[in-house]
Amino acid sequence: MGKFCTNCGAQLKDKVAFCSNCGSAVTAQSHSSGFLSSNSMPGLVGFSRCINDPEVIKEIEDSNKKGRGCIFIGIPLPFIIFLIVSFVSDEVDTLDALVFGGGISVAFLLIYLFAEYLSNPKRSWDGIVGDKELKNKTRRFRDGDVEHYIECTVSFRTDSGKKHFSVSTSNGNPEFKEYYDYLNVGDRVRYHPQLPFKYEKYDKSHESEIPCMFCKTMNDIQNDRCEVCHCLLFK
Repeated sequence: MGKFCTNCGAQLKDKVAFCSNCGSAVTAQSHSSGFLSSNSMPGLVGFSRCINDPEVIKEIEDSNKKGRGCIFIGIPLPFIIFLIVSFVSDEVDTLDALVFGGGISVAFLLIYLFAEYLSNPKRSWDGIVGDKELKNKTRRFRDGDVEHYIECTVSFRTDSGKKHFSVSTSNGNPEFKEYYDYLNVGDRVRYHPQLPFKYEKYDKSHESEIPCMFCKTMNDIQNDRCEVCHCLLFK
């Protein structure tokens, strides 16, 4: 008996990597006698179309507007402060204020532009989780203090053959294992650089929980909206 696509139900040819009908990747969950196993949930295989939903697009745009508003206030602020100080104090020369204040403002601008580049939707990709690793690490400071922390690394291989890594540490970050705990080696994922939770699973049919891509809260897989922020879940 032939195999069938778990996304659209079309019959698959032997040894194909993608469905010729819908373009979805052929996974191990494509069965000869049915589309899904008895432990899976119909309709949860395939990447969500929520990223193109007007509600989601508006949520992303609103979030970007708030961020831009803050950064456009923050960028000129050092320049203005240094300039004011130079006028009211004899200890700071006006030229020095222009140089230092302007330098800090330019640095803020470069950081903002780099963040905008990293969150560009055009940097999205599809790939496979290649490996996961936890390492216990130690950092020694000049004053003699020692800090012990955990480094969490998840590696990916994109469909184009490139390698990507998600690296996070436990120091001051309670959510450092969010991707490590949610993703499994072999999972097919889509990277959404414009979203707070950046990795969407292709096959969610065996999951009991699903993350909100906006506030990162884990929700019951039966939910259509996040219990906390009420945004659409990527199902």
